[in-house]
Amino acid sequence: MWQQHEPLLQEYLWGGGFWEESYYVGTAGDVSTDTIEQYIERTEHV
Repeated sequence: MWQQHEPLLQEYLWGGGFWEESYYVGTAGDVSTDTIEQYIERTEHV
């Protein structure tokens, strides 16, 4: 599949449509509230 659609996938995945510089997605199941707050504080200015 990759070889057949490589130009399209590269543009989508690395051309700004999928990855963003300061975007975080994750679950908070094993992460404390303090850890999440620290992450937000560190990345707000980005």
